[in-house]
Amino acid sequence: MNARRRKTNLGMPSRVYERGGSWYWVRPSDQKWIRLCRVDDGQRTMLKRLEAEIGDFETDAGTGDMGPLIAEYVRLHKAAHKEKAWPAYGRYAGEAFKDFRLASVAPADVVEFLRDNWKGKLHMQRVMRSFMSGFFDYCIGKRLIAANPCREVKLKKPKARGVYITDAHFGAIRAKLASYVRVTKAGQEIVSKVPAGEMMQCFVDLCYLTAQRSTEIRLLRWKADPGAAGGSSWVDWDAKVIHFVPTKTEDSTAEAVDWPITPEIETVLKRAQALGKVKSSQFVVHSIEGQPYEAGAVLTAWKRAATRAKLSDQGYTVKDIRAKALTDAERAGYTLAQLQVAAAHADSKTTEIYVKSRAVPVSEVRLKVPKAG
Repeated sequence: MNARRRKTNLGMPSRVYERGGSWYWVRPSDQKWIRLCRVDDGQRTMLKRLEAEIGDFETDAGTGDMGPLIAEYVRLHKAAHKEKAWPAYGRYAGEAFKDFRLASVAPADVVEFLRDNWKGKLHMQRVMRSFMSGFFDYCIGKRLIAANPCREVKLKKPKARGVYITDAHFGAIRAKLASYVRVTKAGQEIVSKVPAGEMMQCFVDLCYLTAQRSTEIRLLRWKADPGAAGGSSWVDWDAKVIHFVPTKTEDSTAEAVDWPITPEIETVLKRAQALGKVKSSQFVVHSIEGQPYEAGAVLTAWKRAATRAKLSDQGYTVKDIRAKALTDAERAGYTLAQLQVAAAHADSKTTEIYVKSRAVPVSEVRLKVPKAG
């Protein structure tokens, strides 16, 4: 909420307002209302709290103008970014550049920021460069600077991930999603169920059987909801298909795919429907509150299952399920063109990366040890 010009309480300190029987200070960097104290506590208490808040703010803001500008950029644009971690990027950048003047930031400063904070983490370096580039473009639009320092920052491209989950490992992890062995003090082994483990199995099964990104499965709905924020994929029982509109590309290439509801997929869908704790939930895979699982929740469940299966050292992630599905489909004889459609890829080269990086060629060369004479 933005602070409005004061019409009452004249004589109060700058940016201090009374609301609901309390005094609030509106922080300049992000317009957040910071509660100071109750009005009944008196102005002395309010002024002490105000002094402390302003002191913390000025310490965090640094000596330059970058901190407040980055905070303003995040406040104005966070609603346009679906990634929940996006505001955190602003905190990283704001802290690192709080003593910088915008006009003096050079490409070398950005390189140093990326190298010192994410050494060896190429993906995160590229994510933060993208954030900083967006911020500098915003400043260009406000006529604060004339050039974007990130344009001169070159980063190494991360190697394509070549991990392939074997059938045996996939089956072992999938089984451990739903149960684990507990050893009693007497040494007796008891098989216990994992809460929501069977629902997680449905999630993993749909990720594999449809070869879609895990986000699409997390946000998959039973019915179409065009006005929903994030995730417009849904189950169409009448047409016997699942309409997938990938969230990653819906605002760019808008590639989509209708995936037939095979007998295997139908079985998983009906299982998820029976397991659902909230029958009115619009999501196929959902928590006990009826809401879709967060990405961190499904990843944690997967990692714990891998640990129980004694496969944590393999480094398998939820994203590897999609790669396994496409690789298995290619080995089953489906063409690259068919896989591109299935994966809703705009470019066949992207599909090749999924498959080729996990395909180990078998040499056809056969040699014999040469004989003397």
